[in-house]
Amino acid sequence: MSSSAEPSHPQRFFRDFTRIAGPYWTGPMRWRPRLLTAALALLVVAQVLLAIRLNIWSADLFDALERHSTDRAMDQIGIFVLILLGTMATNTAHLVVRRRLQFDWRRWLTARVIGDWMEDARHYQADLIPGDHANPDGRIAEDIRIATEVAIDLASSLFYCMLLLVTFVGILWSLSGWIRVAGLDVPGHLVALAFGYAGMGAVIAFLLGRPLVRATDTRQTREAEFRFSLVRAHESGEPIAVARGEPLERERLETVFETIAQSWRDQSVGLARLLAFSSGYVALAGVLPILVGTPRFLEGALSLGRLMQSGQAFQQVTAALSWPVDNLALIAGWRASVERVLMLDEAVRIVALEAARRGETAINLDRVPTSQLGVRDLWVASPDGTAMLSDLSLKVEPGEHVLVDGDPEAASALFRVLAGIWPWGRGRVDLPADDGMIAVGPWPFLPQGSLRQALAFPEAAECHDDAALQAALASVGLAHLSSRLDEAGDWVRMLTAAEVQRLSFARIILLRPRWIVLGDATDALDPASADVMLHLIVDLLPLAGIVLIGRHPGSAGIFNRRLTLERAADGEILLNEVYARRQAAKLPRPRPLSVIDRLREGYGR
Repeated sequence: MSSSAEPSHPQRFFRDFTRIAGPYWTGPMRWRPRLLTAALALLVVAQVLLAIRLNIWSADLFDALERHSTDRAMDQIGIFVLILLGTMATNTAHLVVRRRLQFDWRRWLTARVIGDWMEDARHYQADLIPGDHANPDGRIAEDIRIATEVAIDLASSLFYCMLLLVTFVGILWSLSGWIRVAGLDVPGHLVALAFGYAGMGAVIAFLLGRPLVRATDTRQTREAEFRFSLVRAHESGEPIAVARGEPLERERLETVFETIAQSWRDQSVGLARLLAFSSGYVALAGVLPILVGTPRFLEGALSLGRLMQSGQAFQQVTAALSWPVDNLALIAGWRASVERVLMLDEAVRIVALEAARRGETAINLDRVPTSQLGVRDLWVASPDGTAMLSDLSLKVEPGEHVLVDGDPEAASALFRVLAGIWPWGRGRVDLPADDGMIAVGPWPFLPQGSLRQALAFPEAAECHDDAALQAALASVGLAHLSSRLDEAGDWVRMLTAAEVQRLSFARIILLRPRWIVLGDATDALDPASADVMLHLIVDLLPLAGIVLIGRHPGSAGIFNRRLTLERAADGEILLNEVYARRQAAKLPRPRPLSVIDRLREGYGR
C-alpha cells in the first residue's frame, strides 16, 4: 500500500484490512468471535422483530382511539409495556455482546500489530524509512481501537438496516394500496416515494459530505503529531530545562497545535453541512407519508391507525436506505484510522522483508552457535542507499578483547550491524545465538517497574535471587541501590547517565554472555571508572569475546587489539589496526578484589 496520506483504492483498502484483521475470525480461536457474532446477529433480529411489533401496535392503538374503545386502548397499553420490556432487555444484551466482541477483536489486533512491530528491531527500523507511519503509539492505542470498535458498530447497524428494509418495504407496500395516476392504478406508491426520497437524500448528502474524508484524515494525523510532540517534550524535560528552552519549546508546541485548526475547520464545515441537511431530511421523512396519505384517510379508504402505521413504516424504510448518509462521517473517521494502521503495518512489512533478504546484495546474519564473532566484506548503507561503511572485515575470537574507534558514523553503523538491528547493506555477519551475546549501547533500555526488573532485563526478575542482584550492583559501584530492588519507577530518569551505564555492566555480570558488544557503553564514565568496568567483566568472564565500538574514555591497554576507522580523502572508511597484545590478562586491573572474589564464589568458579 502507498505510504502517502491519500486514501487507497476501496478494493485494495478492504483487501489490506481483511489481510491484517480478518484472521481474527479464521484463526485457532475463531470459535469465540464466531459465537459472539452469531449472538449479536440474533439480537439484531430480535430488535427488528420488536420494531415490527411496535409498528403493528401503533396501528392497533390509533384504531382503538379512532373507535373510542377504552378496552382496546387499555389492552394496547399492556402490550406496549411488554414491548418496552423486551426492547430494554434486547438492547442491553446487544450492548454487552457488541462491546465484548469489539474489545476482544481490539485485543487480538493490538497483540498482532505489536507482535509484528516489536520483533527483530522492526520498531526501530520502521522509524528510519520514509513514509507516513510516524507516531506508532497513537496508531496502536487509538487507531486500532477505532478500526475495530467502529467496524463492529457499522456492521451491526448495516445488518439492522438491511433487515428493516426487507421487512418494512413489505409492510409499506401493503399499506400503500392503489392510487390512480394518469388514468392508471399504481400499487406501492409509498415504497417508490421512500426510495426516491432516500436516493435523493443520499446523493445530496454525499456531495455535501465528501470533503469529510480528507478533513478527518488530516485532522487525525495532526492530532497524532501534536501528541507525539507532547511526548517528546516530556521525555526531553531535563535538556529543555537546562537550556532554558521553555519559551521556544512552548512556541513550537503552540505552532504544532495550530496545524490542527485548519483541519478542524474543514471538518466542522463538512459536519455542519451534513447536519443542516439531515435535520430537515429526518423531520420531513416523518411528515411526508402522512401528508401523502391524508387524502385517502379523508376519503375513508384508510383508517387512522393504518395512516400512522404507514408513516412509521415510511420512516423505517427511509432510515434503512439512509444508512450510508447517516454514517458518512463515522465511515470517514473509521477509514482514516484503518489507513493509519495499515501504513504502520506496511512499514513493518517493508523492513521485515529487507531484513529477510539473503544473497550477495544483502546483509546476511548467520545466527548459529559459533566460535567467533565478526563481519566479512561488509558494506553498510543508510535506508536511502547512502554509503556509511565499506568493505570491512573483522574477526573476534573467544576471550579476545577488541577496541574499534575512530569515525563516529562508521563506528555507530558497525555497532548496529553487530547488534543485529541494521539490515541495509551487504556482506556476511557471524553472530552467536541471541542467548549467547549481549549488545549494549550508550543508553541501555531500563523498563519501567522495579529496579529488580530493570537490572535483570531481558530475563525475568525471578531468574536471580537478591544476593546475586545485590552483589552485581556492589561490583559496579551501585551498592547504595541494593536496598531499592523492589522500588518501582522510571529508572532511566531516576539515575544519572553514569549510573545507567554502570547498571548495564551489572546486567552483563548477571547474564554472563559468551560475547559482549559495547557501543559507546562507557562514554558517560570517567576514565578510571570506565577501566574498572571493563576489567571487571574481563576478570569475571575471561572466556568472553568483547568488542567495544566507539568512544572509550579509559585506557586502551586492556584490549588485545585496537582498530581505528579512518575516513580517507575520497570518503572511503579504512580499518587500521593500531596495535596487538597477546595476553591482556597480564595487565594490571584496577578492580575491587573483595567484590570480584565474592562474585566468583557465587558463580562457582
